[in-house]
Amino acid sequence: MPTQLRVDNGAPWGSWGDLPPELALWLIGLGVTMVWNRPRHSQDNAVIERAHGVCQRWVEPTACHSPDDLQARLHWATTLQRERYPAVAGQSRLAAYPALAQGGAPYDQRREAVQWDVHRVWRFLATQQWRRRVDKVGRISLYNRAVPVGRAWAGTTVTVQFAVPAGAPTWVIRAADGMRIAAPPAPELRRGRIRRLTVVHRRLRSSPGGKPPVQNGGKPYSR
Repeated sequence: MPTQLRVDNGAPWGSWGDLPPELALWLIGLGVTMVWNRPRHSQDNAVIERAHGVCQRWVEPTACHSPDDLQARLHWATTLQRERYPAVAGQSRLAAYPALAQGGAPYDQRREAVQWDVHRVWRFLATQQWRRRVDKVGRISLYNRAVPVGRAWAGTTVTVQFAVPAGAPTWVIRAADGMRIAAPPAPELRRGRIRRLTVVHRRLRSSPGGKPPVQNGGKPYSR
C-alpha cells in the first residue's frame, strides 16, 4: 500500500480545487496522502507522463485485437522496461533497485475495517473550503445532492466548509461576508458511505423496456 499517490484531475481521482471524489476519500481513510497535480501542468508528474507515452508507443493499443491482447502487450512492455532494459549504469531497473520488488506497506482487505479511519477523512475535509452559486430556489449542489440554503440567498455565491459538531458530519454554509446562514447535515460523508464508495448521489432513471430503475452513472467503483 502506498503512503502517497500523485494523481491528475480526471475521473475517478479529480477534481483539483473542488470536492474530492469518493475514491480519493476512501484512500485518505486508509492513510494514503493524496497529491493532486495542477490542471494543465503535466510537468508536475513529468516522469510518469513520459513513461505513459513510451508505453503507448511500444504497446500500440490501436493494433490490439482484444482486451486480452492489450493486457499481454502491457505485460510484455512493463517486463521489458523494468527487468531487461539497461537503464541504470547498464543494469535494468530491477537489478539496480531490487528492494522495489518487495513492495511497501502491506494491505489486507480483510483488515480494512480496522485500518480505515473516517477521522482522517474528516480532518482533511475540515481544512478545505468550496464555493457554490445558490440557484433560483435557494439550493446548492454538493456531491450531486441538492442542499437547501434559503430563497433569500438565491443568485449569490456562498462558501462551504465541513465540520463534525457532536460527531455528526455537517456542511457549514456562509454568505460572502462570512455570516453563517445554514448548517445542513452531510450524510454522504459518514463512514459507511465513504467505505462503500457511494458518496455521490446518483439519481435513479428508468431503464428501457420497463426494467427496474438503475443508478445514473452505474455501480460504485469496484475494488
